[in-house]
Amino acid sequence: MATENMTYLDVLNQFRKNQLDGEVSMGVRRLSYAAFKSKAREHQVRFRENILGVGFNKYDNVLNYADARKGLIFFEGFRDEIMQKLKEPVHPTSSAPSGQMLTNLLRSEHIPYNIFFPMLHDLDGAKTLFNNLLGLSIGKIEDIQIEYHPEPIERYLSDHTAFDVYIPYKDTSGQTCGIGIEVKYTENEYLLKEGSTEYKHVKDDKGNTRLFEPYARATKESGYYKESVSLDELVSNKYRQIWRNHILGASMVLRGDIAKFTSVTLYPLENIHFSLDAMPNYKKFLTDEKSNTCAPLCYEDLFSHMEKYLNVANKEEWILYLRRRYLFPYIAPLYKKRN
Repeated sequence: MATENMTYLDVLNQFRKNQLDGEVSMGVRRLSYAAFKSKAREHQVRFRENILGVGFNKYDNVLNYADARKGLIFFEGFRDEIMQKLKEPVHPTSSAPSGQMLTNLLRSEHIPYNIFFPMLHDLDGAKTLFNNLLGLSIGKIEDIQIEYHPEPIERYLSDHTAFDVYIPYKDTSGQTCGIGIEVKYTENEYLLKEGSTEYKHVKDDKGNTRLFEPYARATKESGYYKESVSLDELVSNKYRQIWRNHILGASMVLRGDIAKFTSVTLYPLENIHFSLDAMPNYKKFLTDEKSNTCAPLCYEDLFSHMEKYLNVANKEEWILYLRRRYLFPYIAPLYKKRN
């Protein structure tokens, strides 16, 4: 749905003009994390008001139930397909989509569907995209799966760690490989709750770091980490989720399911927790040989590659939607209030 008196093409042309004029030079602003999250929330409220034109439920970044059931949190061009997908039963060891995925505009659960689900319409283009972005040698992408973990879980990390997006592929030599993607928006550190199962998997009764056996095995046998890296660092709030997703892929390699694995964390450039802190510092933990098993990726780079390499219906409107939905420093000034 376009803003009043402004078509998608109008906004797209204005977006490109802004970039060329240097009004919003990518990577220059670097808001503080608090300012970023505040602006992101404001941006999603404006999106609801001025683009969707609907009301809210208690909090102004949360859709009311009637609008949520229509799938308004998703891009209109692929909305029906996504909603149909969400009706499919989930595996007993998987988590069903939370209610907030359809209602809370600020959370990231819905984002894999808006960004990656439509790529199923052009797997050849997606192959070229990821080869260029990640320096891989993908011969054929076999699928794009949302919220995936290998089964049975006891053969891997024996927990419910899952990839937001998993892309199984054959490389150019015919080997089965995988890409696991963790999608972030305004998230930062992942707090460890004392007494939780997760806590018991990384701490002993005295609060000292002690890894659950499947974690310890995958961490050690992966060969990912330099000898100088402490387990305290890996299980800290800053790095724990990045580490767990990374070693889930390692466990698949160690089991012989896949020959190679790449762990990707995707986030907006303005989220400086990831772009300036967590991801570059986590990369320093890795040996030179295994450095390419982990890749930071920002929305801005991904969307540019999607625009260049994908060939799907409604592509221009879809990419524009993603940019003005999630890259608020660049598109927010283009919104027009309804009369």
